[in-house]
Amino acid sequence: MKLNLGKTTLKINVSFAAVITLMLIFDESGTCAVALFCCIIHEIGHIACLLIWGEKPVSVELSFYGIKLERQSHSVLSPAEEVAVFAAGPVMNFIFSAFLLPFSDKNTGAETAAAISFCVGIFNLLPCAPLDGGNILSTFLAFMTDDERAEKISFFVSCVTLVPMSVTGIILIFINGNFTLAAVASYLVWIFLKMKNQP
Repeated sequence: MKLNLGKTTLKINVSFAAVITLMLIFDESGTCAVALFCCIIHEIGHIACLLIWGEKPVSVELSFYGIKLERQSHSVLSPAEEVAVFAAGPVMNFIFSAFLLPFSDKNTGAETAAAISFCVGIFNLLPCAPLDGGNILSTFLAFMTDDERAEKISFFVSCVTLVPMSVTGIILIFINGNFTLAAVASYLVWIFLKMKNQP
């Protein structure tokens, strides 16, 4: 399904509807729904910052793989503005978490939501190419050195981040049967390799 919101197209993939349906059926605790809401808040931060700098997103796609924000191919933003756009998502998560903290003493749900939002923000600041932290690092490197060296440093830092994460995820599977970190690491590795193979 596609909705035109001015110059921005909102795409809702069938897989996203399937995820929502499964969430309503099996997620009795509501944790997945809260995590999804925190991810939406995260993307709103990016979009709001883009609009502040005068750039409208080409499209926003909701799918099984998450929320994908497609930007204009030729951005005119300065390096500082680019960093602000990438940082705006985690900042929104931290703001939402701080907003919920006063209610966390009397409300377990608020405490859980605050923790999830904070974790989403921290996770996205990891210096790995698919994440905001990786994009911030790449923007800094592109400004400070030549493209080839910046790409090599970014690749090395991403590997240093992803390899321990993947190994830890595998260890957790054998220790307590928790597949979450391994699944997240696998997804990030897949995105990272896909980005590297793009011409």
